[in-house]
Amino acid sequence: MELTTVVDTTKEDVGIKASVATNLKDLMHAAAVQATQEVFVEQILPDAKAGSPVGVGPDDPHPGRNRESIDVSFKDNSETGWVSAWLFTESGYGWLLEHGTSHNRELTKTPKKRRRGKVPENDRTLAQPYLFPAILRYVAGIADRAREILESL
Repeated sequence: MELTTVVDTTKEDVGIKASVATNLKDLMHAAAVQATQEVFVEQILPDAKAGSPVGVGPDDPHPGRNRESIDVSFKDNSETGWVSAWLFTESGYGWLLEHGTSHNRELTKTPKKRRRGKVPENDRTLAQPYLFPAILRYVAGIADRAREILESL
């Protein structure tokens, strides 16, 4: 898009010559979709895979299984302008790695008054976030990349 000042020296008037994109909404949506896909596939997904705590060390019972199952999916709606991306795992335990867990659920669900002196074991698996930090590191780059795409048109 170009905005240029034109001076007409014959009539001493000042005019403006402008080119306007009639499909600006479509261009902005396409740039948002492209930027979201590029940032998620090229930056966020590799960072999340590298940060996955499963697959590290020789004692890991599931080497690489969670890391290999991390993927991303996209949805968009050009009518509303909605663009979204999901980073997910299909290993079956990716959420537990991200948020941590407690294996002794029966005793921890029992009210303290009814535990009869039993103390739950500290068997909690600590949270080792790897998906959310990857998103936080790169999500701001989506707007920057969309701006670059629009400026290159």
